Amino acid sequence: MRIILDTDKKTITVPWNYAQKIDEMNRIVTEAGGDNAKKWDFKNYIESIWAYCIKNSDTCLKVADKPAKKDPKNK
Repeated sequence: MRIILDTDKKTITVPWNYAQKIDEMNRIVTEAGGDNAKKWDFKNYIESIWAYCIKNSDTCLKVADKPAKKDPKNK
């Protein structure tokens, strides 16, 4: 699932069906681990992924490719 952190606008953009995806993950977790299994919500899911990626930034940090310069001949 792609979640976008925009540091300029100070926004977090999630997919339109983010709540449904979290609900589905919780359903699977409940089936596998019972009612006492950890449930995800909007905030703790993003915080968990963020913490993991910061801790493992050597493998999780991805730098985007430099945009290709458009050839003025091929409009």
